[in-house]
Amino acid sequence: MDDRRIRTAGEVAKRLKRMYLTGADLARAIVSGTNWLGENTSVVDELNVFPVPDGDTGTNLHLTLMAAVREIEGVDGGGAPRVGAVASAAAAGSLMGARGNSGVIFSQLLRGFAAAIEGRDVISAQDLGRALNEASRVAYKAVMKPVEGTMLTVAREAARGAAAYLRSSASPDVCEVMEAALQAARDALDKTPEMLPILKEAGVVDAGGKGIVLFLEGAISGMEGRYRPAPALKGRVLTVAPAAPREATVRAHPETLTYKYCTEFLLKGRALPLDAMRQDLAAYGDCLLVVGTPDVAKVHIHTNDPGIVLQYSTRLGDLSEIQINNMVLQSKGESVANSETAGSVTKKEFAIVAVAFGEGLREILKSLGADEVVEGGQTMNPSIEDLVKAAERAPSDNVIILPNNSNVVLTAEQAKGLSSKRIAVVPSRTIPQGVAALLAVRPEGGFDKIVQEMSDASSQVRTGEVTFAVRNSTVNGFSISEDDILGLADGELKVVGKSREKVAIDLVREIADPATELITIYYGESVTQEEAGRLAERIQEDWPNCEVELQYGGQPLYYYIISAE
Repeated sequence: MDDRRIRTAGEVAKRLKRMYLTGADLARAIVSGTNWLGENTSVVDELNVFPVPDGDTGTNLHLTLMAAVREIEGVDGGGAPRVGAVASAAAAGSLMGARGNSGVIFSQLLRGFAAAIEGRDVISAQDLGRALNEASRVAYKAVMKPVEGTMLTVAREAARGAAAYLRSSASPDVCEVMEAALQAARDALDKTPEMLPILKEAGVVDAGGKGIVLFLEGAISGMEGRYRPAPALKGRVLTVAPAAPREATVRAHPETLTYKYCTEFLLKGRALPLDAMRQDLAAYGDCLLVVGTPDVAKVHIHTNDPGIVLQYSTRLGDLSEIQINNMVLQSKGESVANSETAGSVTKKEFAIVAVAFGEGLREILKSLGADEVVEGGQTMNPSIEDLVKAAERAPSDNVIILPNNSNVVLTAEQAKGLSSKRIAVVPSRTIPQGVAALLAVRPEGGFDKIVQEMSDASSQVRTGEVTFAVRNSTVNGFSISEDDILGLADGELKVVGKSREKVAIDLVREIADPATELITIYYGESVTQEEAGRLAERIQEDWPNCEVELQYGGQPLYYYIISAE
């Protein structure tokens, strides 16, 4: 047999091998796609339309997919996991771990994909194309008012690209289906600025769509066994094994896990050295994730010595939201006792779960009646699981969730169907709206009436936010330079300047009117009480007929949050 026949036979074998997608193939694709997106989270985060320091789409997508990967690690197929089981695990993990609007939408993509191949051992190229189409359909259905030029558009065009390839191919190949989907996704992403004028003005493509493209790039590399983590970013991404024979299992048995303890916590400090943390902590385990800002970071790591990780981190700041789980016991189905055992709690007619970021804001919400305050907000959106757990802890079978952030409302809505309790969402998009909702609570009303009154009250509040620009940009007709002070009224850029006080004063003129009775200023962690006091005095002079209140919010990134009622 000559070399030509040998090569041809090898090519035929390779071709036959790519006619179907197995569970191991899909698991490797999802892990690899997650890794590649993880290496490029900052690229996606920086595509924020407004040049404010809370771009978190890439971070939210990566955290969502990390939850999917953790769930995949629990799939055991006796050496050959079923593709349907892997997809279902990814969908379930991403749903509970979904953060922000982008994370929720991606979880719906995975849910639709999983539904299309439920119960399957392997899938063909045609099955893969149908699954991509169903993923897009389910995601569109999950959004009340879909907007073209977003990640929904990119996902839909990816599915159409796959379908076009399948119609033209006599012998379709699963990897080529994905390649066609990727090319269509890239083309759609490039067109997003033409669909959304605000993207074109800012000079960016859609961040969520970019996340999808990056995920598909990594997924294809994983399917073909080409993906390798970049050495310069070691420790920031999950470990991806090279393409293994088809009989390889998705995960090691629990007895052979290299690291037993899944350790997560929030770290708050000043000028946190995120890059140095990634390098230092990489020595203590794998599956390391360090994301956040110089003021607050979320840390996730699989390790055999959580104590060393925590001790290292306490030298940098204060720890909270600490969770340590023994993955060996979890995989065996054994219950692991929580470090804090709940005592007997008197049940209430209803309980309230609120979301806030900042010590002062949390205390304010608690003082107004919030039973549980979930850590989260700008740059650190809570997951669906965070909200579900808070609802389960709340001392009532009837729970009201106050998202207090436009990027958490969709997450809260998804939590409604995942709790054993009755959950209602008051769609508060800012902290002041959440405060107004709490002040409107009348315990004597029925649950539905209370929810409606809280929603009505929150909708009457206008919110201003003062922050800074992280890059040069053009938005809403403003030419913005890095470090400019920005004033946003109900999420829309209205004021640009150099002085925090001047921008705040001008912003109040945007959100207040002659009917305004109360102006409340919540000052952030980087603002002194004296500085905030001077601002309050200036605003009182300009609005003598209004009551002006000053509260310490302690929120990062935003110098002031101001409400007008």
